[in-house]
Amino acid sequence: MSHTDEHGASRPAAAAARATSISRWARVLVSGVALSVVLVAARVVQLKVWPEPQLQAAMVRPNGQLVQQRAAEEPEPRGRIVDRAGRLLAVDTIGGRLFIDVKDLYTDALAAIEREEQRYENGLARAKDKGTQPPAPPVLSFDPIADIAEQIARPMGVAPAAIIAPIYARVPQELRTLRRDLSEADWKRLPRFVVLAEDLTEPQVDALTEARRRAGPTGLLRGAHVQPKSVRMRPFEEMAAALVGKTGFDGNGQSGAELRANKVLKPTAGRTIFFADNRGQVISVPAHGHLAGEPGDDVRLSIDMVIQEAVEREINATVDESNAGGGRCIVVDVNTGEILAAYDTVRRNTGRSFIAADPSDKNGISNLKDPALARMRWVTDPFEPGSIFKPFVWAWSIELGRAGRRETIRLPDGPLTVSDGRAKRTIREAHRTSYGTKSWEDCLIKSVNAGMATIAFRMTTDEMKQCLSAFRFGMKTGIGLPGETAGLLPRADEWTNKTRAQTSVSFGQGIAVTPLQLVQAFTAFCRDGSMVPLSIAPVADGSLTGSLEAIGEPAALMTREVMQDVIVRGTGKKLKDILRFSAFGKSGTAQLVKTEGGYFDDRYVSSFLLGAPFDRPEVAILVTIEDPDKVKTKGAYGGGALAGPCAARIMNAALEYMGVPTDGELVYAEKKDEPKKLAQADQ
Repeated sequence: MSHTDEHGASRPAAAAARATSISRWARVLVSGVALSVVLVAARVVQLKVWPEPQLQAAMVRPNGQLVQQRAAEEPEPRGRIVDRAGRLLAVDTIGGRLFIDVKDLYTDALAAIEREEQRYENGLARAKDKGTQPPAPPVLSFDPIADIAEQIARPMGVAPAAIIAPIYARVPQELRTLRRDLSEADWKRLPRFVVLAEDLTEPQVDALTEARRRAGPTGLLRGAHVQPKSVRMRPFEEMAAALVGKTGFDGNGQSGAELRANKVLKPTAGRTIFFADNRGQVISVPAHGHLAGEPGDDVRLSIDMVIQEAVEREINATVDESNAGGGRCIVVDVNTGEILAAYDTVRRNTGRSFIAADPSDKNGISNLKDPALARMRWVTDPFEPGSIFKPFVWAWSIELGRAGRRETIRLPDGPLTVSDGRAKRTIREAHRTSYGTKSWEDCLIKSVNAGMATIAFRMTTDEMKQCLSAFRFGMKTGIGLPGETAGLLPRADEWTNKTRAQTSVSFGQGIAVTPLQLVQAFTAFCRDGSMVPLSIAPVADGSLTGSLEAIGEPAALMTREVMQDVIVRGTGKKLKDILRFSAFGKSGTAQLVKTEGGYFDDRYVSSFLLGAPFDRPEVAILVTIEDPDKVKTKGAYGGGALAGPCAARIMNAALEYMGVPTDGELVYAEKKDEPKKLAQADQ
């Protein structure tokens, strides 16, 4: 007799039916899963073998790389710039970008206020329990911008105002003071990231890091962040800044040696190629996925920073003391052509109109904002040389045999009028003592314009043009510095009669030359009559240097001898009280040229070309002091009065540093007992 449930069905039969049903559905499920796997596999195979265009676009970038493929750059340092002695002029160092999260700053400031208030409440409660005097109410600051500016300014070594300014530029005025009731809309108006400094130095980064550590996790400095990055640093700062130059945000050179040698200095960044998922997590690094980078190569300049420092010191001092509009200087090794120092400066606060404009000068109102971007005017800006041009014409006349060294040149006691039959011209002198008959050597020693013009009339026009060509005037020196100009020679119509270009050029008017051209031409008198090509890169010891033939050795040596007399008894007599080396040179005082054409009546350029030592020259120097203030100098504005003494002090410093022997006294100064000895000799 079988048992039945309340519905009358037997239990074994029901169990069997359920098992059958489960088995059936299981087979259906397994079959469905198997079918799905087959379909997915087939789809994968299809996509692998015959991928659709949409899939291909999603899998591969336009450059052919898989979208999973990533690359991480590993920067390498830019090459160093060093001077001839290996002193660092520019080098990559670890610096950083400083920025602040204003929202974090305000959040931390509110939390600090709440902590102070809670501390005060706790103090009141303790005082009440113990019956002691309650604490003083806390001083709460609702000016977190000023507070953090003060904390940042100290380790950075800057004024707090420099930190506040960029924050105020981003924070609305009504939100610059913290309020407890800032609305959600106000919080959204607060900027998250404000850059305070782009180029932190490594010491500044270290100082800020230490300040953040001391402030702790609850200090306001928590809102200030330093993003490490490579920074280009000039250890000598503004000294030789235009020569060294500057790099831009892209790491490429913008000016100076940084621009000229950019391809050499520029590094090749390393790269690591890897595959990543959609979240950026690294999946794998393929074989040979790391490509090593290479640092930039070093660049050495011929500049010597010891001589450069002397040049900048003396030029700046002379320009400041004379309230001049500017000054320029070049120091050259006459044996190798290496530029040992070069500098120019422009002043805007003289009380007179500007002598020059520069792209890096903001609005032409104040001094240069960034000297590293300044135009190197000793390369780019020609000027009318005046009497420092006379030695070249004087030597050329000796070379051609148009005059003898001690020949008497008959000149009037007043202005000289010259004529070539087609035109007349009257020539005047700067000093009364320059009038009257002179020897040909005295025409150079005393800087006599009429004497130069008289001998120039003995030359043909072609011979005068050959003089300019022989000394390479009107041609670039080829030194390789950006912006070099060839100067300006007289126009063709100026040569139509001798009273124009022929006469003017003889005493340095009607022609414009660059300081580079002048100092290169002057090396002919420091050598055997051949000029040495100039170089901004050092010349290897023992290597042969080229030469540019100008005049013969006898004419060069004779001109050098006469230029020594310029110092002994001519326009350079002020140098006798300074020079500790035998020397030779020529002064020049030219009228300042107006930018719109013509000359200023009472504004000048004071110049001096100087070589030393006399017997075996090592160094040539050109100094120009532009637009000196005659009131400030009490009437002293000529080349022998301003530029000459400055050049002499630079020469002393350069030769002593180079180890050139000197007897340690003023070689041209008259000895105190000299008059007594002369009197005894007369007896």
